[in-house]
Amino acid sequence: MRRYKYRAARLFHIALWSMILILSLNVMIKCIRIFGREGSNSEDSFEAKIVTSACNYMFQSGIPILKYISASGGKESNNFILNTMVGSFPINRYIAQASEGIENNLIEDETDILNLANDTEMLFNNELYVQRILEGIEYFGHNTEDDGTGENTQAIAVSGANGIMPIDIINGEVYLEDEQTSIPDEAAAEALGTINGENFTVNQLLNRQFLYNNFYIIDASTVVSDELFDAEKLLGDDMTLKASKDKPQILIYHTHSQEAYSDSRKGKEADTVVGVGARLTELLKEKYGYNVIHDKSKYDLMGGSLDRNLAYNYAGEGIKKILDKNPSIEVVIDLHRDGADKKRVAKLNGKNMAQVMFFNGLSRNSKGEITYLKNPYIQDNLAFSFQLQLKGRELYPGLMYKNYLKAYRYNMHLRKKSLLIELGTDKNTLKEAMNTMDYLAEILHEVLSGEG
Repeated sequence: MRRYKYRAARLFHIALWSMILILSLNVMIKCIRIFGREGSNSEDSFEAKIVTSACNYMFQSGIPILKYISASGGKESNNFILNTMVGSFPINRYIAQASEGIENNLIEDETDILNLANDTEMLFNNELYVQRILEGIEYFGHNTEDDGTGENTQAIAVSGANGIMPIDIINGEVYLEDEQTSIPDEAAAEALGTINGENFTVNQLLNRQFLYNNFYIIDASTVVSDELFDAEKLLGDDMTLKASKDKPQILIYHTHSQEAYSDSRKGKEADTVVGVGARLTELLKEKYGYNVIHDKSKYDLMGGSLDRNLAYNYAGEGIKKILDKNPSIEVVIDLHRDGADKKRVAKLNGKNMAQVMFFNGLSRNSKGEITYLKNPYIQDNLAFSFQLQLKGRELYPGLMYKNYLKAYRYNMHLRKKSLLIELGTDKNTLKEAMNTMDYLAEILHEVLSGEG
């Protein structure tokens, strides 16, 4: 009998403390909402920050809960955990409402969805979230049209400070990319090792394992395909371009224009990667005689606030217009600054230099080819960055970091000679980045001219 009384008392205490915990959490959430509303007219309100951070995380990580809710219209979310998730994240409630409206013919088009969004408290008048939720609904419901290339494409108009910008949805997928690197310590150590400055034979480079170990860092998001890394093809691909001032030849732009360095002055464009790009433009034009266009568009500030999730979409539209207007452009350089725990620095001629990392998207994830991100120039892109890597090691040992390989495309499908450059990290100084430009311009010229 005592044993049963003990068990009953224990269960009572567990239930009691569970209720206290739930009530405490409820009070905390209510307080957050109350304090958040006090500043609800400001983009910096506490509640807005929490919801924005949560939603950003969910979109970037691709949490499956969004798919389940959208696909079922909220009707089949009957278990406790799923219902809790729906209640905890307002964006889930919104998607469930919108999806259910589409299925029941209560919502006929995007206008109705926008009207629904206007009544949704979690949006905080943020048009970007409206657009993203439209994307989620497009993914699970709307019909698409064939553009003649075999790919289903559809554009959504997003209003912002700079007007209407279409965002492509290809085969039901939204083109969101993030080129941030994740480099394990051992890979970083190898990249900084004595391999720099050595001469390599063709036989060494034909050994795939040698090639991968000494020249590449392979992100966990992708897998390499041996046919793409044939050293003879990489070295034999003609990457030359005769310098001429007659027509534009090189385009330099910045998908992430706001990336800066450890000592950059806030709000000063000259202290960001745009300022560093201006220096590279000057050297290529004045010292080496190329005709260069420097696009200073702020693709990560569309709509007036910093958002890098869609920057590649915006940049793709922007540079396509430039390339259509200037078909003579052969080289396209997207200049970035990486984020990392440590600075990447080399010392040359008594000066500290930010190291150069070439970044390649393989349009290939861990499951294989990403068919909706076609790039006919992957082999050429790889050849260009590989030849530059070799030339950099030959001329300036220590300056080149290993080339980084990741899953997506990064707008490198627009030209054969496309580069994405990560110049140092956020721990490097602006001066270190600027110091590198003389050497990077020379390396580019050596490969493009075919000299040496």
